[in-house]
Amino acid sequence: MRRRRPDAWVVGSYVVVGLFLVGVVVPILVVLVNSFKTPDDIFTRDPSVFFTPTLENYGKVFGQLDFARNLINSGIVATGSTLLSLVLGVPFAYALARLPVRGREWWARMILFSRMVPAVALVVPMFVIFNQLHLTGSFLALVLAHTSFNLPIVIWMMRSFFEDLPPELEEAALVDGSSRWGAFVRVALPLASPGMAATAVLCLLFSWNEFLFALVLSGSNTKTVPIGVSSFIGTVSVDWGGSSAAAIVALVPIFILGLAAQRFLVRGLTFGGVKG
Repeated sequence: MRRRRPDAWVVGSYVVVGLFLVGVVVPILVVLVNSFKTPDDIFTRDPSVFFTPTLENYGKVFGQLDFARNLINSGIVATGSTLLSLVLGVPFAYALARLPVRGREWWARMILFSRMVPAVALVVPMFVIFNQLHLTGSFLALVLAHTSFNLPIVIWMMRSFFEDLPPELEEAALVDGSSRWGAFVRVALPLASPGMAATAVLCLLFSWNEFLFALVLSGSNTKTVPIGVSSFIGTVSVDWGGSSAAAIVALVPIFILGLAAQRFLVRGLTFGGVKG
């Protein structure tokens, strides 16, 4: 039997995905290699893949700059912001998806519009507000600031997940005597848990990588990972080895999180994608 040639669309898709992977993986490999190089090896005129690796850059990260504290701070802020966004956003998303709220489409569009506002337009008003409340430099200020851009993501993503659920399941619970809140907690929320897990992962990623709010609102004891990485940039020079080591260390927790949540992430992002 004659073998069928691969479709041009399939071949083109593989080429595009391959180019995308090269564009993503190669920079990470370059940063990883540079994190084990000395300044002489990084700035040599004849770069080579063969060099004597060193852990000096990682010593700077964990010794001189106490980068471990930045990791803990980022974990506190990202976790707090994600939990607060889910607690506030998931019920709001369910209300927009199921309840006959007057003007709910208008509310949904306004929430989406708030996510489109540039961070640079919000950071100064937030600094003034938190400064008046004596919260500048605290974890609470960073958590609230990160919640401001995570909350619209939660509402919009979870609204689509709730809309994909069969309403008959909740109606059956209401017929059996359950309240609307009971139907939400016992029926809708467990069914939408994959979508909630995927949303939580995205919120963690956005919060972990956020720089501007952390730069303006953090204090000496609440600096996050992006601020720690930027500390390797001086006024006249850049410590490429140290910044590369810090970037790799910052990448490891997110990489582990992605592997651990891969099953929930894929299931959540494809939730409701096929309808029959």
